[in-house]
Amino acid sequence: SKRKRDTLDESLSQADKDAIMAKIREYKLPVTCEIVLNHGMKSVSAIGLDPRGGRLLSGGYDYSIKMWDFAGMTTTLQSFREIEPEEGHLVRQLRYNGGGKFLCITGYRCASIFTRDGKREYKSNRGDMYIHDLHHTVGHVAALTDGWWNPKEEAEFLTSSEDGTMRIWDVAVERRSKECIKLKPRSGGRRTPVTSCCFSADGKMIAAAGKLGSLQIWERNKGRTGPRAKKKVWNAHEPQTETSCVRFASDNRTLVSRGGDHTLKLWDVRKFKRPVKVFENLTNLHPTSDIAFSPNGKLIICGTSNREETGGQGSLVFINRKTGTEVQRIRICQSSVIRTLWNPRLNQIFCSCSDGSIRVLYDPDMSKNGALLCVKKKAKKRSAMDFGRFHHIKNPHALPLFAETQDPKRIRAKKRADPVASKKPLEPIKGEGVGGRIGSHNLTTHLMQCISKQTIRNEDPREALLAYDEKAKKDPMFFGNAYKETQPEQIYAEDEDEDEDEQNEKIKKIKKQISSAPLGADPSSYRKEWK
Repeated sequence: SKRKRDTLDESLSQADKDAIMAKIREYKLPVTCEIVLNHGMKSVSAIGLDPRGGRLLSGGYDYSIKMWDFAGMTTTLQSFREIEPEEGHLVRQLRYNGGGKFLCITGYRCASIFTRDGKREYKSNRGDMYIHDLHHTVGHVAALTDGWWNPKEEAEFLTSSEDGTMRIWDVAVERRSKECIKLKPRSGGRRTPVTSCCFSADGKMIAAAGKLGSLQIWERNKGRTGPRAKKKVWNAHEPQTETSCVRFASDNRTLVSRGGDHTLKLWDVRKFKRPVKVFENLTNLHPTSDIAFSPNGKLIICGTSNREETGGQGSLVFINRKTGTEVQRIRICQSSVIRTLWNPRLNQIFCSCSDGSIRVLYDPDMSKNGALLCVKKKAKKRSAMDFGRFHHIKNPHALPLFAETQDPKRIRAKKRADPVASKKPLEPIKGEGVGGRIGSHNLTTHLMQCISKQTIRNEDPREALLAYDEKAKKDPMFFGNAYKETQPEQIYAEDEDEDEDEQNEKIKKIKKQISSAPLGADPSSYRKEWK
């Protein structure tokens, strides 16, 4: 499982090979062996390592984060967990703090903080995009580009965004940003996207790079940042190129910037007008390419991108910070090298590549733990029982983190059965009231039931009228008194309906006889009956 790297090109002469190996031994570069961790098929744009060196994070253009545990891995080199922080947004930055939590910066407007086990603990608020002055909104209104922990305060972190601002957040106090810092453009008026940001080692300075090629530094005093940048360089890199990385050295006087114009520049903060040294021919085709320092701070390492049209290779470049010279250039893969990380505790170098892999470089003699733990641990051999037809008992609801997704139909059926989740109306109470609700047997119900018995809805109208027949004959108060003098005897209208019915029956009978009479019959016989 442990594999030696092809550090030297076979086309070189023996003298050149000896010179290269002498430099590797002189600067103690742990590059003789490597392991390859497969993240996926797309570019790995972010990596982060636990300060103790036990766990590695990788995130990329597939929108997911994979967690690797060196102590738990075997020679199969498999990750133990995978999470998706924001659906449909690439992962741009992953960074641990001293407490074991890690900051996740994606292409979304909100930053997230996860625990060591991958559980989301904090998520920043997003701002209102319709507010012109971004000081009056609580968060970013555009995609995030970078993030950095405060080295002196574990609960404080910095984020930068394409809306032209940087914000300082305090996890322990509130979810709105603590400070809002604007990147001032040279021309004024327009917002300049911030492509990268960082804290100094003592936490007293903040550096940021703009998309128009500028570098600006703010000073912090008593935990507060000044409203204006104290030091500015407008043409640090070519305009309209993404300065993918800015980093302070441990002495807080040296600043390194990695530009999209394929250069790396060293700056002295005390004399910030011009760069101290410029390194060219460092191809940079990715917006998240960064740099890293060696454990003693003497070397700077960075990766180079691969131009497919030129047939180049992704390399790892070592630069001496004091002398300003390139020490060594080592090829890593056929694709581009994006992120680099040199852990002082493990003395191992981590490189993320655009082919979806993470290369871990180490030396068996100089490095310890990390990759050395998993390359020595063989995978458990499978027994005959592993291939039997045995079914594993799964309890997906024992732990929320390992809960499996259920069938949507079952979820809807379970929600329908729950009266609280489905918002089912309350049924009327039968009997006495309970819990402040009035039951069906109350005074109002009793009165309504009594009144409903006196209604004439269920009575026969003919019987109701005949009940007043004898009373009307004894006391004719309705009709008799009105016609007592003018019409003492009652005269009723004759019923003409019965006569009309008899006549209609006769006419129908005669018409039937005429229609059924034989041909040539005398119709005069029917005229008498008609008359």
